[in-house]
Amino acid sequence: MAIPLGIIAVIWLVCLVVSLTAEHSASGKAEAGVLFGIFLVLTVAALIAQFSRRTELEVSHDAIVLRAKKATHTFFRSAGESLRVLPRFGDNHGLARAPRLTILGTGGILPLGGFSVPEIRSTCEAHGWRFDDDDPGRAAADVQRWLHAGRSPEASQLIQLFGPFTSVPLDDDPDVSLDAAVYEDYGDKLMRRAPSAARGLYQRAAKAQHDFAGHAPSLRDRSARLSQAERIEEKAQG
Repeated sequence: MAIPLGIIAVIWLVCLVVSLTAEHSASGKAEAGVLFGIFLVLTVAALIAQFSRRTELEVSHDAIVLRAKKATHTFFRSAGESLRVLPRFGDNHGLARAPRLTILGTGGILPLGGFSVPEIRSTCEAHGWRFDDDDPGRAAADVQRWLHAGRSPEASQLIQLFGPFTSVPLDDDPDVSLDAAVYEDYGDKLMRRAPSAARGLYQRAAKAQHDFAGHAPSLRDRSARLSQAERIEEKAQG
């Protein structure tokens, strides 16, 4: 945005100079000065605001640092050198996330809004970082972390990218599927503003819970897991 705003500011400045030169009367010069001056001031203000929000990404062999206006986020190579870019995510109900950089298993992300993802990839690779981690175990660990942090929509994206995790339990409830817990929590978040979408998520949660019951080590465990599936199905039916 900075480049287009800069071009527009130059255009307003040229218009201001030309209009002041072309007008012969004092009133005409004043009107032109006020009109184009306001446009110029507004554009420069937008340009300043754009630069004040700018984030910087610094890549080296040992770390990747994202410096934003109010926070700094860092990936250290000691946490892993294999990166993944999570694509843009949105749910058509107000949630939108720019592409994000992550090291699976750490739970950390670096938002890449405003950056060119291909340039980020090539820069990181030039410093020895890789983009080849597809380990579902580390992805499942992040799903657990994000769910407990209240980020079930983003956790659902990880399930779509690296799952399903049909045999993985919720870490604090062995009778509940991790996938089912994510979809149910996501549905709860949408229930008030998008009940139809919420019921669809409950149905996905119930299916995931049924799949989870198929991995039960005993009849007792299977019964407990199916009981959870029935509970979720009741929510889906309204």
